[in-house]
Amino acid sequence: DQVLRYVGKVDVAAKKVSVELAMYPKTHPFAGTQYADNICCFNTERYVPQPLVVQGPGAGAAVTAAGIYADFLKIATA
Repeated sequence: DQVLRYVGKVDVAAKKVSVELAMYPKTHPFAGTQYADNICCFNTERYVPQPLVVQGPGAGAAVTAAGIYADFLKIATA
């Protein structure tokens, strides 16, 4: 079983950011979000094989995605 989630992605090496609607297996950290939860998953050299996950309440899906996307754009152009 899988779930749909709006997800912002940052590829630091490629200097690219995106927001997309994607399918995730129910075992993925993004699948466990409810209501207006925010969740960030950090895949780094130090957090292998299990990523660092930060999760908590948010403002809602649309507002959160737009805000995070704006932040990613600032980071990518810094």
